[in-house]
Amino acid sequence: MKMRLVFLLLTLVVLVAARPKSGPKQKCKSGPVDLVFLIDSSRSVRPHEFETMRKFMIDILSTLDIGLNATRVGVVQYSSQVRTEFSLKAHSKLDTMVKGINEIIPLAQGTMTGLAIKFVMDTAFVAEEGDRPKVPNVMVIVTDGRPQDRVAEVAIEAREKGIEIFAVGVARADMASLRAMASPPFEDHVFLVESFDLIHQFGLQFQDKLCGVDLTGRHAQPLTCVRRGKHDCEQICNASPGVFTCDCNAGYKLNDDKKSCTMIDFCSFGNHSCDHECVSVLNGYHCRCQEGHRLLENGKTCQAIDLCAEGKHDCEQICIASPGAFTCDCNAGYTLNDDKKACTPIDLCAEGKHDCEQICISAPGVFTCDCNAGYTLNDDKKACTPIDLCAEGKHDCEQICNASPGAFTCDCNAGYTLNDDKKACTPIDLCAEGKHDCEQICNASPGAFTCDCNAGYTLNDDKKACTPIDLCAEGKHDCEQICISAPGVFSCDCNKGFKLNTDKKTCTDMDMCNTVKHGCEHQCVNTPGSFYCICPEGQLLQEDGKSCGTCKSANIDLVLLIDGSKSVRPQNFELVKKFVNQVVDSLDVSAHGTRVGFVQYSSRVRTEFPLNMYHTAAEIKAAVMKVDYMEKGTMTGLALKHMLENSFSESEGARPLDRNIPRIGLVFTDGRSQDDITEFAKKAKEAGITMYAVGVGKAVEDELREIASEPTEKHFYYTTDFSAISTIAENLKLNICPAESQGEIEVKDPCACESLVEFQQATMSSLEQLTQKHIL
Repeated sequence: MKMRLVFLLLTLVVLVAARPKSGPKQKCKSGPVDLVFLIDSSRSVRPHEFETMRKFMIDILSTLDIGLNATRVGVVQYSSQVRTEFSLKAHSKLDTMVKGINEIIPLAQGTMTGLAIKFVMDTAFVAEEGDRPKVPNVMVIVTDGRPQDRVAEVAIEAREKGIEIFAVGVARADMASLRAMASPPFEDHVFLVESFDLIHQFGLQFQDKLCGVDLTGRHAQPLTCVRRGKHDCEQICNASPGVFTCDCNAGYKLNDDKKSCTMIDFCSFGNHSCDHECVSVLNGYHCRCQEGHRLLENGKTCQAIDLCAEGKHDCEQICIASPGAFTCDCNAGYTLNDDKKACTPIDLCAEGKHDCEQICISAPGVFTCDCNAGYTLNDDKKACTPIDLCAEGKHDCEQICNASPGAFTCDCNAGYTLNDDKKACTPIDLCAEGKHDCEQICNASPGAFTCDCNAGYTLNDDKKACTPIDLCAEGKHDCEQICISAPGVFSCDCNKGFKLNTDKKTCTDMDMCNTVKHGCEHQCVNTPGSFYCICPEGQLLQEDGKSCGTCKSANIDLVLLIDGSKSVRPQNFELVKKFVNQVVDSLDVSAHGTRVGFVQYSSRVRTEFPLNMYHTAAEIKAAVMKVDYMEKGTMTGLALKHMLENSFSESEGARPLDRNIPRIGLVFTDGRSQDDITEFAKKAKEAGITMYAVGVGKAVEDELREIASEPTEKHFYYTTDFSAISTIAENLKLNICPAESQGEIEVKDPCACESLVEFQQATMSSLEQLTQKHIL
């Protein structure tokens, strides 16, 4: 089976032979094989290069024995996502398969090769898609770049499932990554082509050698020479009774010693119309261009590479092309920088090469003069003269005009103040202007004032402050219990639990539970002049002293997992930090209360601060606003793994599990994860972490729901716009009892609840005994 698979790969890399042949194209046949092409369509693959890759697949298919009972072929393309173009069962004929390849539209995104291998392993090689039992599975990966995710582990998994992997790299491909993908031995499974222009030709050296080998790997020659071993032929031994002659494989010629063989140098017969250089290969040749040139599709003509015309330069203004290279220059009025790329305008103003009196306005290589506001440019276009609007009578001041260049302000004579219109004047009223120190009443006179007091008050010796006349303090009242003083008058009232009689002076005790709206949710207990509320067994009287409910705990360990990928953008990331601080504002932060940790992620994960770093809300909010934006990708699965393995460790401040402090994780993201989140989203919840998922913009709802704890609807939030996330922050109250906080989180501390209920019941019992004793 191994020999058959190696044979198939070598057949795959054999393309159209370079030397002329008579008759139809020969096909190398093998046993049934299920073959899937995995092609890289990332944005780095240019359109003409993708067309070359498309022709590469079609040329390979033309050498195979295609059929439902022979070789089945499927095609999958990938970038940041993966898409099946057609499955193993889709086509049974070469022409329909070629049509399907020609209809492929490139995805033009990132390079998630590991994700693509996983997709092919789990989706393409399955019975539903045409995979046959006991038929070899072969995957051919064609890529031009470095993977943006991990490939080694998933490639091992694929090979362990029996998939033979061949890696074909082009131009920028990384050999280490190709070897990590491919099956061993690497010399049979890894191929590196220096450019897309050569992808059609790199397999020609194998064709004749492979088509002359049968499935057992033996040469088609009489067994006499091989069995007896009595010959010294380098390649082929032709036996006849008692003697033998030597021969060579296709593409080689027999040397004068009639034993050894030398590869035929086709370039020695001429350069075959190659513009620059002819390069011999087994059974043929190909043309190669000098540095700075590229080979055209005819395989012979070399064209100078114009990096300027192709936009492959970094000149700021002018690009001067030479074959395969360029130099930069600048427009008139600019000078070339030391980096020989960027241009700087010649600023005569900054260099002091001007004669303007006030303002020099620079343009590249020239300048013009101007004046500051309030000045006018003289006829010489250089000097400036101040504009005096007061002298020119161009003002509307009622009394005084104060001139400044090009402007004026109004003022008033002594004893007057300038109105809000800044033009007219009004006599000064010190009382109306508040320019006095009377406590109550100011009596104005022109430029002066005197003080007085309201009724019920008396003027102090300083003739400014007033003192209320307190009839209660002076004993000038007849109230039985409470005297309420007002300046110069009083009224009576009663202590709590008593009511004022009709004489408005004396008081009578009252049954509070039966005479007032006490508001007790469960039961009201009357006491002399007052009452108190009690709750049923197992419930706790709340802070309002009236309602009953389950116990609360403000102690949680909260880790915020924030998406800092490139798609978020800097201005939106500032909104995200404000959202985080709104959440922090709703928490009881302290060393022994709620602890908060902050983790940012993109293509990597960074702990901004752990749970045990800050102990006040102010410290946390200040640290959040200093967090730098990371950019790059969206590896949410990697971030969940980091949170589970690091953020909730005791070394980073998480409190031990036996203390029953709730652990809460909040994930904020704006897009689809570029890696798998399933494993660590599940492990986080299995570890007892209550998970919240908040999504904005292009966040994927299915991913958010997979992250969120049950019930999902109470742990999952989404908005289309970053400007609306503050609303989510207001609704995302990390309270404890669901009946009171609309069910966001339920956190219970049974020990604390039982202690509080015990204390409440003991207190109520004591009060009831005191009440009965007082009545008796």
